[in-house]
Amino acid sequence: MHELGITENIISIVLKHGEKEDAKKITKITLKIGELTQVVGDCIQFYFDQLSKDTIAENAELVIEYIPIKVRCADCGSEKEASNYDFTCPSCGAICTEFTAGREFLVDDIEVE
Repeated sequence: MHELGITENIISIVLKHGEKEDAKKITKITLKIGELTQVVGDCIQFYFDQLSKDTIAENAELVIEYIPIKVRCADCGSEKEASNYDFTCPSCGAICTEFTAGREFLVDDIEVE
C-alpha cells in the first residue's frame, strides 16, 4: 500500500515542474524504478489515474521503466545482473553483497505542453 504515498509524491513533483514551466498540460511522465523497491507499477498507475483528476497531469501517459538488480562481489569484484534474486558470484561462488543498481526510484522525464 506504500504505492499511494509514492504516487502522491510523484504527482506533487510533476505538478511543481508543470507550474514552473507554465505548462497547460503534462502529457507524459517517465519513471525509473529499481526492482529492489518492490513497487508495483499497476498500483502506481491506478493511484495516478485517481489522484491526477482535475489537474494538468490528468490523462498523462505514465511510462515505467524497471531497473534490474545488479550486484558486485566483495571478494573478487565481479559484477552481474541478479536475475531471479540469484546473488551468487559467477566468478568465485561467494554471495554478492554490494548492490550497484536496483534501488532507484525517480521521475526521469516529464513532457509538457
